[in-house]
Amino acid sequence: MISRFVKTNFFTLLLVPYVVGLIGILLPVTRSFFLSLTPYMLLFSFLIVYLEEGRWVIRNILAILLILLFSFGIEYVGVNYGYLFGDYKYGSILGFKYYHVPVIIPLTWAMLSIAARSLINLVTNQYVISALLSAIVITAYDFLLELVAVRFGWWWWANGEIPIFNYICWFIFSFIFQLLFRKIPSITGRSYWMIFVHLLFYWVLLLM
Repeated sequence: MISRFVKTNFFTLLLVPYVVGLIGILLPVTRSFFLSLTPYMLLFSFLIVYLEEGRWVIRNILAILLILLFSFGIEYVGVNYGYLFGDYKYGSILGFKYYHVPVIIPLTWAMLSIAARSLINLVTNQYVISALLSAIVITAYDFLLELVAVRFGWWWWANGEIPIFNYICWFIFSFIFQLLFRKIPSITGRSYWMIFVHLLFYWVLLLM
């Protein structure tokens, strides 16, 4: 029932919350409130992507669980020890943290992994090539995400510099996560639109 509702109203559910959120952030009087909704919007994004892709995601539920587990692990090591990504810390805007890692972050990794694979599936569903291209998409996404995250205090870097090693890690782990997926059908859903909406959202925020 819920999945059918999402599929029927996909673009409405995709666009309306982000348009409203963007207007709310652009207006100084409501900016703080709408920025505080960031973790809930990321959770919403994950749910929309998950429900839109439906069957192939359910068949890959073990992969999704592993992505959630492994992404928390690498974030834990990164934020607490600085061995991965670089020396960074999360702010309070992303919500509840467990061992200094916002719980929404693993869900965001999973959301991006699903949406990127859906996009690349439009071109090819060859196992290794799809994983490689999806990792490139996710890493490119991070280039814009980092600028927005730093500007709005989602996280920050030591000395204010984003290390190139961060992007290397994004690519490597994104590639590994993609290799966890199995039995991707030749035709997937429309969850890749979430990536485009996010990028447009971030781009407008950077123009503020």
